[in-house]
Amino acid sequence: MRRLAIIGAGGFARELRWILSEVAADPRKRYEPFEVACLLENNIQKLTIPESGVREEAEWLESNDVDALAIGIGNPSARLKIAERLKKQYPKIDWPAIIHPSVILDSETCVLEEGVILCPGVVATVNIVFESFSLVNFACTIGHEAKIGKGSVINPSVNISGWVRVGAGVLVGTGAQILEDTVIGDSAIVGAGAVVNKNVESGTTVVGIPARPIVRND
Repeated sequence: MRRLAIIGAGGFARELRWILSEVAADPRKRYEPFEVACLLENNIQKLTIPESGVREEAEWLESNDVDALAIGIGNPSARLKIAERLKKQYPKIDWPAIIHPSVILDSETCVLEEGVILCPGVVATVNIVFESFSLVNFACTIGHEAKIGKGSVINPSVNISGWVRVGAGVLVGTGAQILEDTVIGDSAIVGAGAVVNKNVESGTTVVGIPARPIVRND
């Protein structure tokens, strides 16, 4: 079993460690199992919740052999920055797609790039593209021909209809609904519970039913 370290030590990192344990225990062996070596954090002193087994990122990676890395952080911009930095520093380390055994998707037509994470209860249909380092959280549904952009984070219970295009670095809040054939621009934020029925410009935050812009993000 190959060794994997998780970048981050907060709540989602611990959930990701649990997801990987479920992958390893799955009797169907649908996806490659990994042994979680440890959680890695840039500054352990800043942790608000004590967590055993957390190591200083740079020090540990320089002195230990690891086959793979995964990002246990739910912030889109942080995911993209960390991935860019560590891929340059450690070009030989893999970034596997991590898929919980309960996920339903058409593996023949869906594309999962490196570093993608699909959490328990995700239902993805056909011809969906998950770009690198995107994260789809618990109990989301994604329709045909949709695209989830690089580093984007889809929070729990989001419903994404067919032909939706989510750009890079997007954050979609819990319980949001994104209706068919809409485009969410890069670095946009969709508020929790929002219903998106029109395109969202890049760098814009939208909230409400129907979703309307409230601010432009830097």
